[in-house]
Amino acid sequence: MLDRLIPIKKPDDFDRFWQHAKQELNHIPFRYHVIETYRNEDFEEVQKFSYQGAKNETIYGMQLIHEGIPRPTMVFFHGYGWHKGEPNDYLDYYQIGYNIVSIDIRGQKGLTKDRYPYHSGDERLMTRGIMNPDEYYLKHVYQDSLQLIRIVKTLSYVEQKHIILHGGSQGGGIVIALAALEDVAYVFADVPSYTHFKGRLIGKHGSVREIADYISEHHLDPDKILDNLQYFDNIHFAPMIKAPIFSSVGLKDQICPAEFFEMAYDTITAKKVLFRYPEGGHEGGGAVHHQQKLKQSKEYYDEYERTT
Repeated sequence: MLDRLIPIKKPDDFDRFWQHAKQELNHIPFRYHVIETYRNEDFEEVQKFSYQGAKNETIYGMQLIHEGIPRPTMVFFHGYGWHKGEPNDYLDYYQIGYNIVSIDIRGQKGLTKDRYPYHSGDERLMTRGIMNPDEYYLKHVYQDSLQLIRIVKTLSYVEQKHIILHGGSQGGGIVIALAALEDVAYVFADVPSYTHFKGRLIGKHGSVREIADYISEHHLDPDKILDNLQYFDNIHFAPMIKAPIFSSVGLKDQICPAEFFEMAYDTITAKKVLFRYPEGGHEGGGAVHHQQKLKQSKEYYDEYERTT
């Protein structure tokens, strides 16, 4: 049934859909709360915090802060089914000089729940609200993330013109969309998800298998489902990106196939670089690429210090 999916087509109201989604954020109370603060020998200040995201959900996160003047800040988004991580996961970037922000994406392994009463889908996150893009799970995830960026820009220790997004897999897909929807300074996106839903449905790649299985189990019209998913496909977000992007793929990745992201990458007009790792699976470039990102992060931070 899936092999007859309709061609990729950007919805006529794509821009209007996301403009309205951003306007909805104006009605979310600006509830940002620091839950706990402590320090240790590696971090001047560690904060656990919460804020209100879409549909009245409380989003939980962690910040690693340098005391003193505002600094460039890196905002991290984790992979599917994971959580915000621990402070030491970000020590390399913190030691360069960046503040760090990371959140638990709704409904996954962290503290953030997903209690919205969806009218379609089931316990599988990627199916929730699938019959209506206006209540789809990813819309809520992107709104949570946009609200986070708005909050981060108000914090006294953040240099608001130097916010850097970082994500891998699910997180990589999220930061591509965010960079299209919000002004940021730089983007690191590894093995990005949420690109070319048509191909991922046919091949049942990664988390999109949940949608493909749901279509089959409930005998749904795949054309209608794919039509709904076009509002979240990075093929349509990519041309809107203005910030420089530092990206990577693994050419043997069967979870987020490289050729799918490359279709989006080719349409990015901002300054960009893509590392292709011939033997890389979903880990992409692994430790090798991590060193490339640290090098680029250091160069960015050094340039910031020279010019401020």
